[in-house]
Amino acid sequence: MINSQVSNMDAIVQQYFSQGVWTVETGESGVNNTTRFVHYGNQKYVLRIYENHADLNKVRYEHAVLKALQQKKLSFRIPSPVQALSGETYVQTQSSQLAVLFEYIEGSRADLSDVMHVRSIGRAMGELIDEMAQLAVSLEAAYERYYELYEIHPLVNEDRLKTWLSDMESGKASVEAKRLRKEIQRVEQAIPVWSRLPVQLVHSDLVAGNVLADDHGVTGILDFEFVTMDLRVMDAAVFLNEIIRYHGDRWELIEAFIQGYGQSGSLNTDEIAALPQLILLRSVVLCIHFLGRHWAGIDLRDELQSYLIGFAEVQNWLGLHEHHLKERCSYYWNGGLANEETI
Repeated sequence: MINSQVSNMDAIVQQYFSQGVWTVETGESGVNNTTRFVHYGNQKYVLRIYENHADLNKVRYEHAVLKALQQKKLSFRIPSPVQALSGETYVQTQSSQLAVLFEYIEGSRADLSDVMHVRSIGRAMGELIDEMAQLAVSLEAAYERYYELYEIHPLVNEDRLKTWLSDMESGKASVEAKRLRKEIQRVEQAIPVWSRLPVQLVHSDLVAGNVLADDHGVTGILDFEFVTMDLRVMDAAVFLNEIIRYHGDRWELIEAFIQGYGQSGSLNTDEIAALPQLILLRSVVLCIHFLGRHWAGIDLRDELQSYLIGFAEVQNWLGLHEHHLKERCSYYWNGGLANEETI
């Protein structure tokens, strides 16, 4: 099996380098893809093999956004795809998966428990959101907005989701399943209001695991796989969701992120009002996403259960702290937009 894996990796790298010697080493992979580090000559690269899909349109859109962003003067690096011998910025594996080689970015994975890292991520996010608002990409976005729940995974349509929830409501996670069903109904009711909020290009999965940092702050933001046109506030909602899930008892982390974001970006009154439910929307989307991966045979049932429990925990936290959260966001984020009319 190991020899087969090595052979497959070599077959991928050969599509980038026609001669010379390279080595491939195992690296820390994300949840959705496989990652390897490639050493060729004096250079180091990151190889990503897409596990979620084999959709060329999604990869082309991601790379179009990255190309446009490379022209911006960011204080951190973003992924830069390497051109293959074919002239494309992607290749296909022997099993018809898509793979991309990226230039290596210095830094270690950001630490979600580190106040300095979290503040730096907030500042970098505000900077990124501001620059992405000005990007023009000619291709059509490959992903729908977060609240389009039945577009999240091709295996999860409305009928199948309702059937699954009904089955879950008679099992061990019955309380969480009932609460998830009610929240899905709330999401559907909120869409007319959310659809009037500012929309622009967003990262969509800006969590600590997709950020590189050093002692001075953020060095790189990675994994633009899910980049799309969505509510401007969603990236902040995604990151706050992660803090709440793993460190909900540490207000200094939440305060640090909000403060950092406020140094380079801002959100209006209506976005802040919608933020708590959008934070919970992230948990709803994770449940649906990993349900689809479970049905596709990629993930175990236990992983799906953990996201269902995580949804309930985030909901509990927001029930206790929603007012204070909005108060702090208003304090740091709304100063530059004090005279902006609400939608």
